[in-house]
Amino acid sequence: MIGPWIAWLIALGPAVVVAPFAVFTLYVHRRLRSKGVQVQADCEHYYWSKEKHFLQYRYADQSERSHVRLANLSFPVSRAKRGRPLEVVYDSARPSRSRSRHELRRPIPWAGVSIGIYLFVQLVCGILGGVFLATGLFDR
Repeated sequence: MIGPWIAWLIALGPAVVVAPFAVFTLYVHRRLRSKGVQVQADCEHYYWSKEKHFLQYRYADQSERSHVRLANLSFPVSRAKRGRPLEVVYDSARPSRSRSRHELRRPIPWAGVSIGIYLFVQLVCGILGGVFLATGLFDR
């Protein structure tokens, strides 16, 4: 009797785990694109490793409070150099939440590789769950 539950858990597991994070990230991205306040920030650090780019910037909100963000990116930011101004968009309702204008150019906040990996894992789990449901493997 517990067999179908295990098969459904395998089939839908990745979506159930990832969905809350994906929905929140997409919400923040869309909110900043539509209602964000654009300001100039100071690029404090920009460095990269083999696959990742790290961008740290400081900006002031409308009440002149300073905020710092360290962005972990999977793509380069062409104009980011230490001491150079950088366009940043922050949420007026929550000023500590911000993204660089470069990050907001993408229609969705995830890199293509991340989506590809997730879809592959979801496909494999879906196929396994479907096989387990069809064969009744866990019904024994």
